[in-house]
This record gives sequence, structure tokens and C-alpha cells, in this order.
Amino acid sequence: MKTLKSSDPRQVGNIRLSGRLGQGGMGTVYFGVTPEGDRVAVKMIRDELTGKSGVSARFDREIDILGMVQGPRVAGLVAAAGPYEVPQWFATEYVQGLTLAEYVLERGILEQGYAAVLGVLLAEGLTEIHENGLLHRDLKPANVILSSDGPKVIDFGLAAFADRPGDITQTSDAIGTPVCMAPEQAENIRNLTTKADVHALGAVLVFATVGHYPYDGPTTPAIWQALTDPGTEPNLSGVPEAVKPLIKRMLAHGPGERPSVQEAADELKAVPDTPTLYEFIKRTYIERDTDPTPRAEEPPQAPRLRMPRQPHVPNDLVREVAEYLRHDYARGARL
Repeated sequence: MKTLKSSDPRQVGNIRLSGRLGQGGMGTVYFGVTPEGDRVAVKMIRDELTGKSGVSARFDREIDILGMVQGPRVAGLVAAAGPYEVPQWFATEYVQGLTLAEYVLERGILEQGYAAVLGVLLAEGLTEIHENGLLHRDLKPANVILSSDGPKVIDFGLAAFADRPGDITQTSDAIGTPVCMAPEQAENIRNLTTKADVHALGAVLVFATVGHYPYDGPTTPAIWQALTDPGTEPNLSGVPEAVKPLIKRMLAHGPGERPSVQEAADELKAVPDTPTLYEFIKRTYIERDTDPTPRAEEPPQAPRLRMPRQPHVPNDLVREVAEYLRHDYARGARL
């Protein structure tokens, strides 16, 4: 976590902000604490994007989608800006831990058993998303946090309803992350199924086990070309043999050739020498010195009332008027 800049807000809604967690194309993410003491990640739209209808609509849609998806493998919605509130913002539960991308780059790849457990748990998260009629559309190592409760899926900025996946962007341009994107997502975002997320899960497992992506290259156009070419096989060199056949099917060019999320999870559960969830967490949950400290979690104290040192004594005129009114009221009350 980085310190707040002088231009950053110190509070949004009733959430006290105490640091920066990151910044993206749409906005800044802050660390905050609710009055109840809950730790949250607050995403706030960038000032220059405020008021732009397309961006605001997409931000509102992300809030709607977060409100629909609940479960142990996703970061849940805690609070959000009210209608017409500027700037727009929402808060999700704060998930502490390294992203899968950070873990592999800093700590190394996962053995096949740990990768299998990762795949099963991420499949659980995708199931939670798909059961609400949604697609994630941007599952990648940077959107998986290895928390103290196990891996969690974050960032629903590109999520869409499965029956109308182009509804958010209203464009024919493909959006997502090319190294994890399904071929059909690169070609036509309006014709997606849950199998697009299966492809992304396969790409994530390749990265987790060997540190590279199935379709990689020096430039984005080169990756795009390899991804959309049915004759170009994904690079699975180094992928453990126990999971390679399954991952190859998950990365099949045609959606119909891929297994379902549940089928993939069932096969991963059969991989030998898989650790328990406790062992997986013990291996992958890493704390950093820059993580929010317990002191930052304390909710703000309610201000104490300032009481006068001595009671106020009325002057003689005020006392006389009060006495007259008291007698007058008493006389009227007897009538």
C-alpha cells in the first residue's frame, strides 16, 4: 500500500481512506475502513472520466454485477455511491495477499498438485459467476489474489451477462487480455459462452506451472495472430504431464471442444499428490511490510461532545420573565 497523495480524498461515503492500492485506466483503488471496522478496497472513477456516459454506464454495470455475485472465491461488494453521486465509487472486501502474477514472478511456479488445487478453487469462483448468468471475460493471473482464505477472483470491470456479452461496451472491438483471451473473444465479443472463461482458466494454469502464457510474443499483434489462427498450437512446453492433456483441451480453438468448468474441476481433483487447502494457503499466502497495518484498520472514533465547565446562570431579567410565565401558565391551567 502506498501513502495518499495530497490530492486524494480522505473519506468517501462513511469510509475512511488511508492509502493507495493501485491505479488503472478507469480509476484509483484505495484502502479504506468502514465505521464497523471492515477493511475494504474502494475503487473511485477518475475525475476526467466523470460524466462520460459510456464510462459511467460501465462503472454502474460493474457495481450491479458485484452485487449479484457472492461466494468465498470472489471479492464481495460492501458499499457503493448513491444515484447521481459524483465521483462514482464502490467498495469491495479488501483481499490481502499477492496476486498470482506477483507470486509466480517473485516466488516461482507451482508444482502440479498445487496448480490442480488452484484450478479447482478458481473453477469454484467461475461457477459462482456463471450461476448468476455472467461471464468474467478477464480472468488472468493479475486478477487472482492468493489470500489467507485461498485464491479469490477480483475485477469485474469486463464482466458481462452471458446472454448479451456485448451489452457493456456496445462495440465490435474485442476487449480483454490477449495472453489469456479465448479466440472467439478476440474475434467477436458478442458471441461468447462460459467456455471463454474455461479458456482463460487454462491460460492461467499454464502461467502458474511454467511462468509463460500459451500464446506469447514480442508484440500484441503477434499474440493476436497466434491466438486467432486455428493452426497455431498453444505453447505447453514444461506443463506437468498430469495436467497437460486437460489444459490442452481447455485451450482448444473451438469452444465446443473444451470441457465445462465442472468437468475441468472434476479432472483436476483426480490429480495425484494434491495438497489440502490449508497446505495450499500456507504455501501461497504471503504478507508484505507494505500491507495495511492493524492500526489502519481501527474505525474512526465518534467525536466527544464538548460540555461547559459550569452551568449557565440566567440574569435577573430572564429570571423575572420566566417566573411571570410560570404563574400565568399555572393560572390558565386552573380555568
